[in-house]
Formats: sequence, C-alpha cells, structure tokens
Amino acid sequence: MSQSAQSQFRHTPVLVDEVCELLINDLSGIYVDGTFGLGGHTKALSSRLNADAILIGIDQDQTALNQFTPSLVQQPLHLVCTNFENMDQVLVDLGITKIHGILLDLGLNSFSLDDPERGFAFSLQGPLDMRFDRSNELTAEIVVNNYSQEKLAEVIYRYGEERNSRRIARRIVQMRTEKRLTRSNELKQAVIKSVDPRFRNKSLARVFQAFRIEVNREMEVLSTVLDSAISLLVPGGRIAVISYHSLEDRMVKLHFRNLSQDIPRQPGMTEDEIKIPLLKRITTKPIIADQAEASINPRARSAKLRVAERTDHATE
Repeated sequence: MSQSAQSQFRHTPVLVDEVCELLINDLSGIYVDGTFGLGGHTKALSSRLNADAILIGIDQDQTALNQFTPSLVQQPLHLVCTNFENMDQVLVDLGITKIHGILLDLGLNSFSLDDPERGFAFSLQGPLDMRFDRSNELTAEIVVNNYSQEKLAEVIYRYGEERNSRRIARRIVQMRTEKRLTRSNELKQAVIKSVDPRFRNKSLARVFQAFRIEVNREMEVLSTVLDSAISLLVPGGRIAVISYHSLEDRMVKLHFRNLSQDIPRQPGMTEDEIKIPLLKRITTKPIIADQAEASINPRARSAKLRVAERTDHATE
C-alpha cells in the first residue's frame, strides 16, 4: 500500500460529530474548512448539508489537497492552497462576502506527519524541514543552525513549554559547531543528551512542536485569523476551533471570552464607549473526545473544541 493510501486509511477526523452538530446553523450555507488536510471534516459536513450549500477548503499543503477526491462531496467545493490567514482574500477571489461557518483544526494531518521528508515527527528520520507550505523560505534547519543560543532557548520555552530549554539550546549550539545540523535525528540527539531519560519522549514532543510553531508562525497566524474571522461571518454564523496544546487553547479561550463580554452602561458613557459583545460562546468549556473515540483515535486524546457564534447585533 502506498504512503498516500495508508494515510487516507489512517486519517480519522477528530470530534467530527460534535463539529457538525455545533458548527452547522444553515443547511444551505457557506462553510470554510481553514485546515482542510485530507478533507475528513469537510466530507462529514457535506453529508449533513443540503446540496445547494457551498464548501471551501483551505490548506497550505498542496500535496495533501491533491489526495482528496472532490466527488466525495455533493456540494460545490472550492479547494485553495494558501495559509488560512488569507481566508478573507480567498473569499474575495470567489466573490463571497459572508459565510456561515469556519472550522479550524489546528492539528497536523496524518499525511504530512507520516512523511519522513517533512521532518515533523521525531520518530522518523528526515530533513529538518517542518514547513506546512514548502514554498516558504524558513525551515527548521535554518532555525536550528542560525538562531542564537538565547533565541533557541526562547523558542523552545515559549512554544514548547519545555523547562530544559536552555540546556537543550546549549547542546544544539555545541553540536552545530562541529557540523551543520540537517536531519531530524540530529535534533533528536540534542534533546536526548540534555534531558532525564524518564521524560525523554515528552521533551522531544515539546521541542519538535516548538520549532514547528516557529517555522510556520502558527501562533501569529492563529491570532490574525481569530481577529478577522468575526467580520467574515453572518449574524448567527459560527467559528469552531480544535486545538491540541495549551498555547493554542489558551489563545482561543481568551479571544472568545473577551469578545463575548459587554460593558454595562455607565452614567455619562457615550454610545461609542459602550462595548457590545461580538460573540456568544456556544461552549463555555472545551469539548473533549470521549473514551471510545480516544481509544480508537490517539490524536483525539489532546483535542479541545471551542465554538462561538457571531451575535445578531455585531457591527463591522
């Protein structure tokens, strides 16, 4: 079986029933899957929508988009290869002004994760790449070899929340003075030599996560999309975000909470000073996979789904 066939077989969308139940508010609406991947969520949405609905799939990885068979959905489907931070421009290009739902599944798709040439997994040997969009110039190899020791430690600590960040950064710098680090197993060795064997796998996961986030500007991009998404939604339109680590979930939580709060009218307050909530939180606490799904799909174990709805009186 080919790698693509294996990935298609193994790919299981996370929290798919919950996403469909909470995201769909108009059976004939326009829905954007901003992290299309292998199309699992979009296919599920299609099965629940009317034939006159419109689906838009966005992904940075053209190779992943190429794996999807458009005939699997009954609605018009537009697939666009770009970063989801460009969602507003994608809609402009399609002549669409408002949409009814946005889905962001922030996890890696299995097609990319299982490809050793992408360098995402510490369990596979490959080049230090880690780019979602392979046309981008910045790679993990550049980060590992060109960043200062202080900057490396900062990236590892901020995006990996790894307490041994300074020790790992120091080891990387020591190793790269002997030769340029170009392979994922070399980064893996730097981590292994720097941490207690009892916590090795957790540290490896955190460090690889940190460099992946840095290479792809993931937190910056997510912040941009969360800021702009409200203006793209019709009143009553919803945004659903599935996150897999605390940094992402915290950002989504705070963003939804801040935009769902209003300021009570005070004496002397002008109309411009009155803050009307732009969102209504559909989920006050994140939805997580039940034990049955988590046992079948390991990716679901760390997934957290949050959903919010644009209020009827939200203004541009």
